[in-house]
Amino acid sequence: MAETASDRLCHQTTPYVQAIPYSDKRLFEAPRVQVPPPSLDYRNGRPSFHVPGNPYDQTSHEYGNPIFLKALNACHELAMNHMMLSWHYEMRRTAQPILPFLFLGPSNPAKDVDFIEKNGITLMVAVRSTKAVQARPTFLDPRAFPSSAGLAAMTVDFESPHDFMPKLRPTIRAINNHLESSCARLSMQDINNIRGKVLIFCESGNDRSPVLVAAYLMCVFGVTAFSAIHIIQSQRFCIAMSDEMKNMLLGLQEIIKAERQVSVSNSTSQLADEQRDKEKHSTSLRRPVKRSVDDVYEGDINLSHETLDGEDVDIRQGVAPFADVFD
Repeated sequence: MAETASDRLCHQTTPYVQAIPYSDKRLFEAPRVQVPPPSLDYRNGRPSFHVPGNPYDQTSHEYGNPIFLKALNACHELAMNHMMLSWHYEMRRTAQPILPFLFLGPSNPAKDVDFIEKNGITLMVAVRSTKAVQARPTFLDPRAFPSSAGLAAMTVDFESPHDFMPKLRPTIRAINNHLESSCARLSMQDINNIRGKVLIFCESGNDRSPVLVAAYLMCVFGVTAFSAIHIIQSQRFCIAMSDEMKNMLLGLQEIIKAERQVSVSNSTSQLADEQRDKEKHSTSLRRPVKRSVDDVYEGDINLSHETLDGEDVDIRQGVAPFADVFD
């Protein structure tokens, strides 16, 4: 016996049917991020590139002492020699210096006593998976390594950008405070004044730890997300960030841009307040004049309700994705 329309309605689990074709295949996937290649300069057969940084102009202590960070930013120029022609597969098992005081690599060199002593590492930062730590609390804990004896160590655990962002500023501040405390002189004038060395590592050195290093470059040197990836990949050619983390760095780029704008605005306002205070001390204070009726009406915002009128609002027509089966 053929199935009737009423029988089909009885078998419906919902009173709605699909009105237009659609696909949710990529609904929960991060948008693809294509990182363009850097503009390389080939001189003497060696590729190199220069990344212009921005002066550190923040006044808050969220990332560390602003005086130290301004000096650090001014002392180091981001001119890199690219490793693309000299890279070997075996180099992925060791750590590479991204900055004169910052190394990036897997967990193997973090456990190597000779590597730690040879490169003068003073701070070990382990970037770990939250799920792996929940399954095994001592997973990649640098404090459990024999190589970390007498050294400072810290861990950063995250599984997604939502876990990473709240921990970013405290982590960068701790790194910068360690570097500042290791300076040979109070007023840093050369990058070599920093005696401390930081090793940031994860299990492979290719996915989680490069994200933290990229965020550090963006926050301290003011480079873009793509430039930070270029800097890291020029020294450690095997990194492989996920699209989710690349999108997170692009979002961080806008946050840092807004932070710098607010900092500049606050500095300008502070200078204006100081100038105003000086003028008050140099001139006699005048009694403020009350606003007149004309000033009140002319200063108010013209709240026009024409756009709220139903006749003036354009109603966007569309097709609902689902339709009621009983209609």
